[in-house]
Amino acid sequence: MSQPGQERLFVVERRLPRVSEHQLVVLQTALTGAASRFHARGDGVRYLSSIFLARTDRLLSLFAADSAETVQAVNEAALIPFTSIEPAVELPGPADPEKGQFDDQP
Repeated sequence: MSQPGQERLFVVERRLPRVSEHQLVVLQTALTGAASRFHARGDGVRYLSSIFLARTDRLLSLFAADSAETVQAVNEAALIPFTSIEPAVELPGPADPEKGQFDDQP
């Protein structure tokens, strides 16, 4: 469990059938703006990135925040419907020594 003021990762999932590239840009701008407003007023939240899975019409957005409630508030302020908000754990890549590595000894 994280301590108050300690950021955790959250993934927000959206279903976006028939979304255009332009609409994805607008959506990203809305998320960035909403998260920036919340962060500026002292809420512990940052919008990190999104990835669109075209075959399944899903958009996954990554946030660092103090709580899922803050992530929910940012997404509601951006006026972008979502299907879920889930806590996430980032696993470091093999070429990312800053984030640590798994010990690959037997």
